[in-house]
Amino acid sequence: MGYKPRTKIYNLDFAGTDHEGLQVSIRGLNTGQYMDLFEAKSEAEAGGETTRLLQIMASRLVAWNIEDDTDLPVPATLDGIKTLDLDLNLAIVNAWTTAMAGVSAPLEPSSSAGEPSLEASIPMEILSASPAG
Repeated sequence: MGYKPRTKIYNLDFAGTDHEGLQVSIRGLNTGQYMDLFEAKSEAEAGGETTRLLQIMASRLVAWNIEDDTDLPVPATLDGIKTLDLDLNLAIVNAWTTAMAGVSAPLEPSSSAGEPSLEASIPMEILSASPAG
């Protein structure tokens, strides 16, 4: 029996951003899809077409909590994506790519992530010469 890797689902949280309250669940990508996503993202950032980038995003969306102006849920589909501002879609793509890259949040200030560096405790001043004796 062989190993079947599970597709990871990323739960994107936009706390502390311009999109506070937005929650998006989106599947990860295999390596080929990841390469395609970055190629499409580069094209879009260079002022090119965004269709392929948004199609890739739509194919991986699981759910989100976006509502329209009438408080109805926006479907997590390509048609739903097309109703949103481009900057919101790009913010989702950026959060998704950051999550896939595995960039972890900074350590809490109270965290003791290890012992202090030994080099920091070595005195760096020049010692006076020993008296000849």
